[in-house]
Amino acid sequence: MPMLLSYHLDAAHLVVELGEVVDLDNEAAIEREIVRLLPCCGPRAIIVDLHTPLLTPRALGLLLRVRGQAADRGVSMAVVAGYETAREVLSAAGLHRTLRVAPTLPGAEFRNRGCRPERETTRKGEPGDRRSAPPADGAARRVLGPYADTSRPRFPGVR
Repeated sequence: MPMLLSYHLDAAHLVVELGEVVDLDNEAAIEREIVRLLPCCGPRAIIVDLHTPLLTPRALGLLLRVRGQAADRGVSMAVVAGYETAREVLSAAGLHRTLRVAPTLPGAEFRNRGCRPERETTRKGEPGDRRSAPPADGAARRVLGPYADTSRPRFPGVR
C-alpha cells in the first residue's frame, strides 16, 4: 500500500504529496488513501502535490475522481505540478483550470482561495465584458476590429 505524506499547510489547507507514478498496480490504493485523507469537516481545501514528472492517463483519471469526491464533501482541490512536463500534460489534457494547477505550493494555495492571476473585472463591467449588461437604450452593439464580420453569415450579393 502506498504511503502518502500529508500535512496541514494552515487551518484551511491539507497537502497530500504524491511521489510515485500512478499505474494499474497502485491506482486504487492511492485513490483510497487520498479519499481517506479528505476531511469531512476540517480543512476546506486539499492540495495534491505531484512529485513526479510522469503523469499517466491513470493519474489524470485519479485526480479527476478525487476532485469529484472532494467536491461532494464541499472541499475544493488544487494540484501542484512542479515539473514542466507534468504541467504540459495537464494543459494538453484540458485539465489546467479544472484541477487548478499551479507550479508552486503558494500558487496552489492562492488558486484554492478563488484568486486568479489574471485581472478581475469590476462589478459594473465595461462595454464588451461578459458580465456587463446590454445597453439601456436598446441600441445594437457595434462590433469592432478587423475580424469583426467573420462570424456573420455571408450571402452573395448582400452587403
